[in-house]
Amino acid sequence: MESYKLSRYSIQVSGTVQRFGYRHIVQNIARKLNITGYIENLEGYDVHIIAEGRVNDLEAFIKAIRIVEYPVEVEEISTVEEEYSGDFSYFKVNKGSPYEKLAERFDTAIAIFSRMEKKQDIALEKYDKSISLQEETLKLQKETMTLQEETLTEVKGMRTDRSYATQSLI
Repeated sequence: MESYKLSRYSIQVSGTVQRFGYRHIVQNIARKLNITGYIENLEGYDVHIIAEGRVNDLEAFIKAIRIVEYPVEVEEISTVEEEYSGDFSYFKVNKGSPYEKLAERFDTAIAIFSRMEKKQDIALEKYDKSISLQEETLKLQKETMTLQEETLTEVKGMRTDRSYATQSLI
């Protein structure tokens, strides 16, 4: 297939793709790849996408929407190629009822918080490693101070011995 050829794909995505901001993530991917069309929830748990654009952009789009990053988990993507229509000037999210619009905003918030939680977990791991390294450093510093005190005691003892030896010679 020619990469510059325009085409239309009807795509069904199955998995954990509703209620976690997946539609907005897909919309951002479409925008970046110059894909037009729409995405909407289907009854149940799947989403349906109509995507139009250049074939190579559509192929990149399909790869990019195969997201497996908590809380989103795409399990399957079914694609049917259709005839390009040029009906769309941009890519939009079909939200449906006012309830669904509100739910989508919560979904987006959940997705953002989930990413923040993941980053927070990474930060906490690094913090724990940092604390461990600080504890090791303190232990080494205590050992160094103990050796310094021992050395000072020996030096003072040598001075005392030298002082007695000098006085004996006089």
